[in-house]
Amino acid sequence: MVVMIHAASLTDHALTAELAHLAGREREATAAFIVHLAEFDARRLYEGAGYQSMFSYCQAVLRLSEDAAYNRIKAGRAARLFPAIVPMLIDGQLSPTTVRLLAPHLTAQNRETLLAAAAGKGKH
Repeated sequence: MVVMIHAASLTDHALTAELAHLAGREREATAAFIVHLAEFDARRLYEGAGYQSMFSYCQAVLRLSEDAAYNRIKAGRAARLFPAIVPMLIDGQLSPTTVRLLAPHLTAQNRETLLAAAAGKGKH
C-alpha cells in the first residue's frame, strides 16, 4: 500500500522517470530470475522438492501462471545454450515470450543473425 501512496504523490515528471527506472529493474530481475531458474532446472532440483517437472514446480511453489512458467523455462533453457540472450533480456531487446518462440530455431550457426533480427520486435 505504501507504494501506491508514493506513486500518487509524485509529480508527472517524477512519475515518468520512476516508471522508466522500474521497467529497467523489472527487466534485470526477470533476466536474473530466468538465469537462476535455468540453473535450478539443469540441476533438476524440482525433483528433490517432490515435483515431476519444472513446470509444475513453477506453478505450485513459485506461483507463476502457466504462461509465465512456460515462457521462463523455455527462455532459461535457451539462455543456457546461447548466453547472449541474457543481456538482450536486460536491455529489453527480447522478451521471455520472444525467446521462447525463437528457441526452437536457434542454432550455433544462426544465433547471431536470428537474435539481431528479433531484437526489438514482439511476437507478431
